[in-house]
Amino acid sequence: MSVSTAIIALGCLIFLSHIFNALFERTKIPSVIFLICIGIFIGPMIMTWTDPKDLGSFGNVFTTITFIVILFESGTDLNINDIRKSIGRATALTVTCFIKTLVISSLVIFFLTDLDFMSCIFIGSVIGGTAVAVVIPVVKQLKLGERSTTILSLESAFSSVLCLIISLAIFENMKSGEVSIVKIIINMIVSFVVASIFGALLGFAWAIFQHRVLKNIKNMMFASFAFAFIIYGVCDQVNLNGGTAVLVYGIILGNINYFSKNKILKKLTLGDDLILNENHRTFFSEIGFVLQTYFFVYVGISLKFSDVNLFIVSMIVSILIFIGRQLMAMFIISRGTPKFEREIIAIMAPKGLVAAVMASLPLQYGLDNGDKIQGIVYYVVFISILLCSLLAANIKRQKNLNKTNE
Repeated sequence: MSVSTAIIALGCLIFLSHIFNALFERTKIPSVIFLICIGIFIGPMIMTWTDPKDLGSFGNVFTTITFIVILFESGTDLNINDIRKSIGRATALTVTCFIKTLVISSLVIFFLTDLDFMSCIFIGSVIGGTAVAVVIPVVKQLKLGERSTTILSLESAFSSVLCLIISLAIFENMKSGEVSIVKIIINMIVSFVVASIFGALLGFAWAIFQHRVLKNIKNMMFASFAFAFIIYGVCDQVNLNGGTAVLVYGIILGNINYFSKNKILKKLTLGDDLILNENHRTFFSEIGFVLQTYFFVYVGISLKFSDVNLFIVSMIVSILIFIGRQLMAMFIISRGTPKFEREIIAIMAPKGLVAAVMASLPLQYGLDNGDKIQGIVYYVVFISILLCSLLAANIKRQKNLNKTNE
């Protein structure tokens, strides 16, 4: 594919993504699934116009950038009061669904494939969470209430943290050939707590610096984004969880007027002008929209339906994950939550960016069964997003039918 053709294709994808979003009101199918199908069509499976190898190492860089942008944007959108009200249920939903997914997936894969148990546990931890890049866009399209939106946003962020921390700890044990549950737990707690403190401190520091030094400088809209990249990179360099730090950093900036009511922070001359205005939020949203569009097409390009047995196993795992989540949601989600929102929360189990990135590590490091691990996870990513999209569309359609009948 020539450079000019590639540029035209990139532009067309953005237009198509907008069209798919508009079609959502009629089809009730989120744009995510259309974008993945485009990737499958232009990828090595059908038209062979492009291949993940064409991107080289930029593929991993691109997915990481998408991850950072989505976490930062979702952080700025979260209201601190909603977080305080929803963090309990979000944490309970995150932990129970993660453990359930890890256990079920590990056992099913272990008994239905020839993978060793540690590889199976690694896969279970990788797909244990929900995908920020899928949940946030779908929730926005479905227009859920603030509390339900906050629960799902927090869950996707928290579960991404769990997936990263636990799967990385397991991966290190896979490389060394040792298994240490204590080490995994300690690394998880330390990384989460320290990264949260680091992100919060840098959020306040950036807000103060922006107010005192950069206040009168024009064209600084992208600066907050740039600082999020720096935070993530620094955390990664010192083995902290960059995703957690970026999320907390975004929450601080998005709620700086709330924190400015504190007497100590008032002395630091934090003012109302530090609130992210509508232009900032629109800009962040548009950047996230563009990156998500390309990311889901990239996922489609990366899919390889070459092993039927692994695909069947992945389908079984995905279906069991959704069934298990239904049961968990019944006990955790408040009965006061509207029926439509409870049903949506119960089917929000798509896998995505974190799973795709982590699944590539064993193959990159030349570990045994690295190709099978990546294959299973990629299949689960595709099937889970497809299931989530179709179920969400059906729930939305039923809601509209009920309104019509009334």
